[in-house]
Amino acid sequence: MDIANVTRITEPGAEPLTVAEAKEHLRLVDFTDDDVYIGALIKAARRYIEDKTGRTLIDTVFEQTLSRWQTCTPLLRGNAHKIGSVKYDDDAAAEQTVDAADYEIAQFADGCAGLYLHSTFADPALYDEPGPARIRIRFTAGYGAASADIPGDLLHAVKFMVAHLYDNRSPVAAGVSVSGVPFTVDAICGNYKIYNV
Repeated sequence: MDIANVTRITEPGAEPLTVAEAKEHLRLVDFTDDDVYIGALIKAARRYIEDKTGRTLIDTVFEQTLSRWQTCTPLLRGNAHKIGSVKYDDDAAAEQTVDAADYEIAQFADGCAGLYLHSTFADPALYDEPGPARIRIRFTAGYGAASADIPGDLLHAVKFMVAHLYDNRSPVAAGVSVSGVPFTVDAICGNYKIYNV
């Protein structure tokens, strides 16, 4: 059985919303005391939407590790669109880099993608000591580098989530009704959900 894991290597170069855009949605245009806090909520809301859908909103670099070669390896973050490198530990435990001519990114339906190794690639032997990270795939996933690249309804989901987090600063509050994540956020995310990542 193959062991696969994916790790976020970089944060995106921008968030889906600016603090000013979030404040406009929150109707706090002239209030500056919470600007840093609102910036943190934007990041938390983006991460929530990404985890809920399995997609990546703004271009982000990930590394996926494998324990054995496969002809086609599904990439475990949605909207993957670029392979940066494929490296492996050879049978002498030395790191090697696969030639870019030996692979390509294969796009599947619904935002899924995979690393496809060409038939000319002869699977080299891997270092034999136990370890799940013998093969390392660096890839970029996201709709693009700017918020303008993200579908509008997902941007609305981020706004709704920021508003929910801003209005509910504690997970629960004694003596008041508990407010869950708004239905609209889950409904929008459901339209974009990838079920195999």
